[in-house]
Amino acid sequence: MRHFLLASAILGLSIGPSAAFEKLEGYFIAEQVCEAYQSKNRQTNPGDILTAPQLAYELLGINKTGGDFFQIHVDGAPVTQSRWVSTSCGIHVVEADTATAPPLTDDEITPVPDARESTDNLLTLSWQPAFCEIRPGKQECQDLNTGNLPHTTRQLSIHGLWPQPRGNDYCGVSASVRNLDKPGSWHLLPAPDLDTETADALAAAMPGVASHLHHHEWIKHGTCYFGEGGADEYYDDTLLLTGLVNDSAVGDLFFNNVGQEVTGAQIRAAFDQDFGQGAGDRVLVKCTNDGNRTLINEIWISLRGLINPSSNLGDLMLAAIETEMGCSGGLIDPTGLQ
Repeated sequence: MRHFLLASAILGLSIGPSAAFEKLEGYFIAEQVCEAYQSKNRQTNPGDILTAPQLAYELLGINKTGGDFFQIHVDGAPVTQSRWVSTSCGIHVVEADTATAPPLTDDEITPVPDARESTDNLLTLSWQPAFCEIRPGKQECQDLNTGNLPHTTRQLSIHGLWPQPRGNDYCGVSASVRNLDKPGSWHLLPAPDLDTETADALAAAMPGVASHLHHHEWIKHGTCYFGEGGADEYYDDTLLLTGLVNDSAVGDLFFNNVGQEVTGAQIRAAFDQDFGQGAGDRVLVKCTNDGNRTLINEIWISLRGLINPSSNLGDLMLAAIETEMGCSGGLIDPTGLQ
């Protein structure tokens, strides 16, 4: 273990228009959660990247002698991994232990008294190839587009299970955890407590696990589900429902029409076929546009009732309130950037 040396060394000065920038050796140790900007002047932050307290970042330099912004290297940050952070956010050291900071613990989540398990929920499922047309830089999309996730072209993937009404989020979650709930710092959120079987099944059904999406979904939505089994029950129930959809006429419709156009009416009719007449009226179809094509991106399924291993998905859907169709139709996108 190397020790922190609270000193800095200047390696040299840039020449030309950016001569004010000073290169520095060593590391930046964040002391608080701060924005890590692509542009310090415009304060743009692709990916909503935040620094994590007690985490060491490679230091690239400072905007000028005695300046007010350090430039640091942030692994995995989109657009550019060179980011600007306020000098008031942390300290410059020459040597540092660069291991990542440990995730926050469940001590940052407190029980909500007299909470009852959610019976009004929205199951959101994604067609992963369409998602990855828009966000190809994510790890799960790099895996998908290089052929390493073939199962995602045969089934819908988990986005989340969201207790309703909308805005019923972050139950018992501290402000420090909520402030970290950005894509660039999901890995620092408290990890859901899952048994091995659930964790393995989730990794296959939710490709976003590679980007710690399951941390985000648990913190924002799962903490308001209030199942007695905590995160394990929350994801077991999500996996159960997702499997029922993928094993139905809905899953067949997506699998058999990759590369083809389907309508929102067809998707709703597939729900009616296997889950009862009117079930499709509880399905909202979401589309995205990659610049040239309209792609089926997600389906949002309204549910009402207690979810358990013996639940009938049709009954849960028919008990919910009807919703608009949303997107009238689009392409079932094949794998790879088109």
